Amino acid sequence: MKITIIGGGPSGLYFAILMKKLDRTHEITVLERDGPNDTFGWGIVFSDQTFSYLQENDKKSFAAITRACQIWDNVDVLHKNQKVTIHGNKFSGIGRLAFLNILQKRCLDLGVDLRFDTNVTDPADLPPHDLLVGADGASSFVRSVYSNEFQPTIDLRKNRYIWLGTHKLFHGLTLIFREHEDGLFIAHAYKFNETTSTFIVECNETTWRNSRFDWKSDPETCDYLAGVFKEELEGHSLLSNNFVRWLNFPLVKNKRWYHKNVVLLGDALHTAHFSIGSGTKLAIEDSIALAKCFKAGDGIEQTLAEFQKVRKPVIDDYQEAAYASLQLFENAHKEMHLDPIPLAYKLMTRSKKIDYENLKQRDPAFISAYNQWRGVDEKAEGRKQKAESGKQKAAGSRQKTVGSRQKAVDTRQKAEGSRQKAVGGRQKTVGRKQKPIARRQKAGSSGHKAVGRKQKAESRRQ
Repeated sequence: MKITIIGGGPSGLYFAILMKKLDRTHEITVLERDGPNDTFGWGIVFSDQTFSYLQENDKKSFAAITRACQIWDNVDVLHKNQKVTIHGNKFSGIGRLAFLNILQKRCLDLGVDLRFDTNVTDPADLPPHDLLVGADGASSFVRSVYSNEFQPTIDLRKNRYIWLGTHKLFHGLTLIFREHEDGLFIAHAYKFNETTSTFIVECNETTWRNSRFDWKSDPETCDYLAGVFKEELEGHSLLSNNFVRWLNFPLVKNKRWYHKNVVLLGDALHTAHFSIGSGTKLAIEDSIALAKCFKAGDGIEQTLAEFQKVRKPVIDDYQEAAYASLQLFENAHKEMHLDPIPLAYKLMTRSKKIDYENLKQRDPAFISAYNQWRGVDEKAEGRKQKAESGKQKAAGSRQKTVGSRQKAVDTRQKAEGSRQKAVGGRQKTVGRKQKPIARRQKAGSSGHKAVGRKQKAESRRQ
């Protein structure tokens, strides 16, 4: 099969790797508009679950990725000059460029044709292909060409954000809320190698305009934000890697995921707000899901339909969680009255994927501090939960008893039905036996009638 992939990001490269592993005779070409060492981001984040997928699907690239990762299990929330730490949240950070370079090398080792500095602007310029994959990001060219078929929606969200870096190491996923004279600023920071951290800053439109970012140069923007977060940065500057641009997050969805032999992957297909750190995770898992669908050996269009069927519910769930997170950050100014501990609890449970019990298992010390803030007696709360559990268990036992009784009734009714069926069968048999007797009786009656008529006729002749 001839496969053309537009976009040399995580989803495009990983799909190329998996399809080459599936069948070395596949002719795969990846077209990337930038160079092999160009990147607009800093670090990216993976969860343990995504790491397990990477290990299962390609051990060679997984080994290289893990060697380049920084690992942590804590989320730190900084608010009102206090830090609240929540443990039990295992993540791994890696430089985006390092990650892409690992995938590029693996593609080349497998014989994938990587063509950098190739900006496709006309479908007629594409090489011959049986399958076309649009893995070209949130501003996808492929999606725009087939927009009538994919039926995308793109919702530009309220907050503006900028993706920067710093040599200040943040040992954990760090969320910083800084109230400034120009408005509220929020930073998302985490280390991704031994010397550098990602530092994403977001703010609402009012704060952005009050700060006059539309008049600031790139160095002025970095200096200004370094001043806002000077306590957390501890004198370190903010870095731009030649890319200083304020963006509004695009929430991308597509009604259809494929058209004939064309399919979308990653941000071209869907986006999830950076506050839940799932963009690259979802892109990689898209590639894994699509490659697995091709293993069945069905036709291309049938395979793409199956991909949408099995993958879309997963994406819908993640986008719902990411949207809840996005809304909290867009309305964060309404939460600044909260003390650090309840704010941290609200942040940890914002996506609805983590609740009180999850947090209690992950970090009992944090939940203990949260309960103390609430004025809850933990022993009394434990007794209450135990009593509630006992009630639920008793209710379950009662339901089980009722179920057993109902089962017994159903068994008796079934037995009665069987008996009635047997009686009916016997009656039917008797009926069948009586039918020939009735016919013989009818025949005898007819004979008597005939004799009577004969005698009557004889009498008249006499």
